[in-house]
Amino acid sequence: MMKLGFIGCGNMGEAFLKGIINSEEVETKNIYVYDKLRGKEVADRYSVTLLSNELAIVEECDIIFLAVKPNVYFDVIDKIKDSVNSSKIIVAMAPGITMENILDEIDNRNSKIIRTMPNLPLMVQEGCIAYAFNENIEEEEKKFFKNLFERIGVAIETKEELFDAVIGASGSSPAFMFMFIEALADAAVYEGLPRSDAYKLVGQTLVGCGKLFLESGKHPGELKDSVCSPGGTTIVGVRYLEEAGFRGAVIKAVTETIKKSKEMSQNSNNN
Repeated sequence: MMKLGFIGCGNMGEAFLKGIINSEEVETKNIYVYDKLRGKEVADRYSVTLLSNELAIVEECDIIFLAVKPNVYFDVIDKIKDSVNSSKIIVAMAPGITMENILDEIDNRNSKIIRTMPNLPLMVQEGCIAYAFNENIEEEEKKFFKNLFERIGVAIETKEELFDAVIGASGSSPAFMFMFIEALADAAVYEGLPRSDAYKLVGQTLVGCGKLFLESGKHPGELKDSVCSPGGTTIVGVRYLEEAGFRGAVIKAVTETIKKSKEMSQNSNNN
């Protein structure tokens, strides 16, 4: 059985880690972590092995998940690159950093790289993972990762040049959705509903809408129309959202997120 190592255990790293553990695809005895600030906390929480530094992870493990912030990505790679031989697999999950960037930094064109973009709901096995393989990943390895990713969330293999769009639609969008939940709940609290009840109702409604949309196969506009009775309460709210520029604001938020990701990629290419 291959050993998995996590360098970095922030929100995305922990979400990926928890998803893998929940999938029961890899035993916890074969999972190792290192994080200067949260390593012990995460290791104790999930009963995995804590190692002392980044290099120890690379030397012990076959698959290395690089889950550190983009601003320290190349610093970490510089520490470990001499131990990343052609049998090791690097799983990257940082916006704005391409597989080519990593190959250049490792300075080994035979290195095996998988680029991923997970999102936070992986922590409850309801998240998404977009992924792309570089040319050095073998077919059996592809099968292993496809199976692993599908066990822990909705997994989509895509072209790496589409990762910026994925970041906007899936990687960053949970923040926008949590803002929407908070706003809906605040409105209900304003009208007197206890906050705990408001959060429960709004949260479950969002879960249910997502499930209904995916399982029905219907256009979201059709589902929206099914809630809007002529002259009723819902269409009044819909009209107000349209007047307030709701759709445009959402589209702008996502496209600005994508723009930032592209800028980060450009900066990485220039370094």
